[in-house]
Amino acid sequence: MKYAVLSIPMIALLASACTPPASTSNQAAGNAAAPSNATAPSNMPAGNGSAAATGPLSAYVGRLPSDAVNGVTFLANPQVRAAVEAAVTEAEVRRWVLREDVTSNPIGSRDGRIIATGCESHNCGPHHWSIVIDPAGTSAEVCYARNSTLERSTWYVAGRPAEERPGDCPASGG
Repeated sequence: MKYAVLSIPMIALLASACTPPASTSNQAAGNAAAPSNATAPSNMPAGNGSAAATGPLSAYVGRLPSDAVNGVTFLANPQVRAAVEAAVTEAEVRRWVLREDVTSNPIGSRDGRIIATGCESHNCGPHHWSIVIDPAGTSAEVCYARNSTLERSTWYVAGRPAEERPGDCPASGG
């Protein structure tokens, strides 16, 4: 089992970059935090975060994306890879999103969807991403943020052009 080793400054940076305001109702309920992105992923229903993810990929919830389940990590899982590859048309973004040698939080779930996050080591705040995927691994939306203001993010959905949205990528909240 791999463990991420983080320094105190890195933990503070992760907390400030990935943690929504304390007033988020989902956080109080113990579920993954609601996206700070003003527009929720198109396939993610609005709700209070109470619906648990069920399906083959739900076994990864609570684990790091680099942790193996039945010998396969979340990011190496063929269903995850296929869904991300179908959604993300830019090769460089796909490489970042599917890398296992990055800083990550435990995988979470919200409204029946699974959320995995990662960020570039030593550059977490302005360079991070989220995979929002159904538990069966049939469809994913990918949020990618590479900026210093965290005011905009790029969303990728299969069959659609990339879309700039206001706000940051959602946190997994594992």
